[in-house]
Amino acid sequence: MPAIPDDEYERLKKFMSLFYEWFEAKPEHPPEVHPLAVLEGLEKKSRSQARRGLEMAINDCMEVSRHWSPELVARANLKFLEHGAPSLSHVRAKYSRKYFQVLKRGTIKSLEEYYLVKGILDGGPIESGAGEVQQLTSMLAAYESHFPPDSEK
Repeated sequence: MPAIPDDEYERLKKFMSLFYEWFEAKPEHPPEVHPLAVLEGLEKKSRSQARRGLEMAINDCMEVSRHWSPELVARANLKFLEHGAPSLSHVRAKYSRKYFQVLKRGTIKSLEEYYLVKGILDGGPIESGAGEVQQLTSMLAAYESHFPPDSEK
């Protein structure tokens, strides 16, 4: 995962907090285990430790959401954007280890990877530009020609 730049830290902190509240929180979890509370405790001790903690939390969010359908990703994207946080697709495209592996390899090998790439493309503009969009579109088409998304592969 690339290091989180200073100008992105607060936005990702908000994303992580909302992700936990909406998709991970359990009624029996005490408030002090909320990732935001833990992160703010780390910030008081060390900004670099807090940054590493946020990177780990974002990776956890990516892992939790990796099997989500494109429809669920689209709903989550809207919800995050409505609350002033980056969309799930934006965070996936910028910080997902799995996404970088697929992009570097240049091919999609599984239905999980297919849905990851499709969710990122369907989520809106990719900051890297048209070249990446074309590469992803081509990768999706190649996968679909061999393994349609509704197949059991």
